[in-house]
Amino acid sequence: METANDNKKGPLFRGDIYIWIAVLLLCSISLVEVFSASSRLTFGKDSYLTPILSHVIHLAMGIVVMYVLHLIHYKWYKLFPVLLVPLSLALLAYLSFLSKQSAGAERWVDLGFFKLQPSELGKVAVVMTVASLLAKLKPDDEQSQSAVFLKILMVTGAFCLLIFTENLSTAILLGAVVYIMMILGGVSWKKMLGLTGVILAIGLTAVLVFVLVPPKTLSDSKFIPERALTWQARILDFTNSGSESKESAYEYARNTAPEKPQETHANIAIASSHFLGKGPGNSYERDYLQEASCDFIYAIIIEELGMVGAIFVLIVYIVLLFRIGKIAMRCTDKYPAYLAMGLGMMLGLQAFINMSVAVGLFPVTGQPLPLISKGGTSVLMASFSIGMLIGISNTLDRDLATKSQVTDGVSVPAVDADDDIEEIEEL
Repeated sequence: METANDNKKGPLFRGDIYIWIAVLLLCSISLVEVFSASSRLTFGKDSYLTPILSHVIHLAMGIVVMYVLHLIHYKWYKLFPVLLVPLSLALLAYLSFLSKQSAGAERWVDLGFFKLQPSELGKVAVVMTVASLLAKLKPDDEQSQSAVFLKILMVTGAFCLLIFTENLSTAILLGAVVYIMMILGGVSWKKMLGLTGVILAIGLTAVLVFVLVPPKTLSDSKFIPERALTWQARILDFTNSGSESKESAYEYARNTAPEKPQETHANIAIASSHFLGKGPGNSYERDYLQEASCDFIYAIIIEELGMVGAIFVLIVYIVLLFRIGKIAMRCTDKYPAYLAMGLGMMLGLQAFINMSVAVGLFPVTGQPLPLISKGGTSVLMASFSIGMLIGISNTLDRDLATKSQVTDGVSVPAVDADDDIEEIEEL
């Protein structure tokens, strides 16, 4: 292993080199496919380069964020939620109670120079907070179990309640990631069993409401979110019941919901792709498929790059997740291990959901494909997450190099920021 004596400056990009390679591959695919899939966004524009230029800027900013974060010791990551949690909560509350509805979904805060999606910010903040809480959990102490479990439920519940009205899939994704983190983090099985029962009851009730209650009743109800018709249309569209009564309900929901069905053009794009695809830039369905550059980018990848491209993208994500798992297994401290597992699960599940929607395995959701889909906040927060993952890997490498130097008789001063961080967290 290279040490400080071998090269004082060290490599430019440190940490897990395979994650860096995966990031480079995903960004390269993103540049080509987003440029191709953005044709709908160029209608009526002065320049067809406008959409891709903004995406290039976002990717460049994401790479900078990754680079800066991967140089920081993971112990300092504990301070990020101190800012991110109240900021994202305030923005989500603003969207829920004060902002005007736009296209049936209140998802963005317009800052003038940038449209920020608070739900993307919030889910990273929650994962970081939960990782920090689980690191303090004492499995054999009932008081510690109850305190940590309650805090996790309060934080996660507050965010999910604020997110679900404008982005139900993100709220479900966040809840699933936190649920798995609690199981892996040692929360008692009794508490998890009770929580599981509550979640199943709520989920079953919601599904029954969407399947059995007529859309007109939902639209007239004052206690149902306005996007409930969209959720109902997507569930009915996915189940595709043959019942005449439910068919008419489906048609009503489809016509009333803000978004139009997109599955047909996604299926056409996939069915017409063949093995090698039509080639980059030769997509036909991109002109008809809404959100082709974001939610359905994987369908465009399949149409243009064929099954070869689809499998290649899948393999890149699998390698990325495998390397994240290796990082978590290398950790001797609980916090970086839980943080790596949480961020890895979030990125992996998000990618799985996006690709599953494109090929018809899931109902339509608004989950972007990490580091490929167009979207400023999505790209930056995925970069933020991966930057921390590489930072954990880099810290582990540095600690290992330090131990190696000490073993060789070289005195290296130790730097421990735990006490300072604990004081700031208490404030």
